[in-house]
Amino acid sequence: MKRLMLILLTLVVVGMCWGQEQCDTIAASKNWKDEIKRLHIDINDTITQYPKFIKTVYSTARWVKKALYTYDTAYVEGFDNKWRFTLKTNNWFDTYTGHLGDKKMSIGMSSNITTKFGAHISYKGIGLGYMLNLKDVFTGGRLDNRRWDGSINTSRISVEWYYTKDRSDINIHRLGSFGKNRWRTYTFQGLSREAYGAYIYYFFNHSHYCQSAAYGISRHQRRSAGSFILGLHANHQDISMDFDWLSEEMKQYLPDSLRDYRFTYRDYSVLVGYGYSWVPHRRWLVNVTAIPCLGLRHSHPTNMEGDKWMLSTNIRFKIALVLNRKKWSYGLNFISDGHWYRSSRNSFFNSSQDINISVGFRL
Repeated sequence: MKRLMLILLTLVVVGMCWGQEQCDTIAASKNWKDEIKRLHIDINDTITQYPKFIKTVYSTARWVKKALYTYDTAYVEGFDNKWRFTLKTNNWFDTYTGHLGDKKMSIGMSSNITTKFGAHISYKGIGLGYMLNLKDVFTGGRLDNRRWDGSINTSRISVEWYYTKDRSDINIHRLGSFGKNRWRTYTFQGLSREAYGAYIYYFFNHSHYCQSAAYGISRHQRRSAGSFILGLHANHQDISMDFDWLSEEMKQYLPDSLRDYRFTYRDYSVLVGYGYSWVPHRRWLVNVTAIPCLGLRHSHPTNMEGDKWMLSTNIRFKIALVLNRKKWSYGLNFISDGHWYRSSRNSFFNSSQDINISVGFRL
């Protein structure tokens, strides 16, 4: 319990100092309790005689800050402002393509775009935000999909996690010979998807390259720099397609009597990629990051091909454009996560595409 309290308190202390190149040293106080009451959290304060426990927290926080939050300021710098208010919109859609079954039935499907709008406020890296589905506001209806995600970013290591559950309508563009000769679309209600997982990255050129400068705008990339990226990815996918939901007219495009296709599996992958941030002007930043993943895949007994181990192949691609102008920041980024299921009978690629726009103000 004491170790857990020490870790939590250390993270809070480091978070209070987030975004500062160094904390302002506070003059020594005769009574350390007064420092705590005034919320003078200064991990560089080695003058005031704190109790042993607080000293341990401060020394641990100094080590964490040096090891995980330090950059070469000629390349990456923090912002002086402690508060940041951001308006953002998140737009995403899913795609499904491939060839299924022994007869290699071609498919091509995509979901409608889901749009969320919200606000986020943070103080020295500790923040709170909320996003609202715009369909709830304008139509009073509710989409049958849910998404949660989060991240923790440092100079050396980044951790990202996500959860998605989708039961909304899908647009079929290709099903066997359907849509082969001309563009046609059919609304399909028989697809459901649940996915969750996490990424953890290590940045080799961590003193010069800052990925959160492009995707979180928590720091400012002053010079162009790139970095090789190494990490791990764990992922669960459960995708079910019940073609009994098709109309009789559409069922004629199916090559056989098989109606239920289900892909349920877990991936355990190693990722090796590269990210590069180009700074054409001191205010502008363009980032491109490509991260392919390779590992093992374990399909669940409910999977259409049963319980088996397979090769796992996934890819993550990012691109971002950022403008920092005085106290304002503007961001536009695109993130794609792709998962390829390949066996002797099926080749099925599903991907999630995210387009994010943000406007932030620092004070």
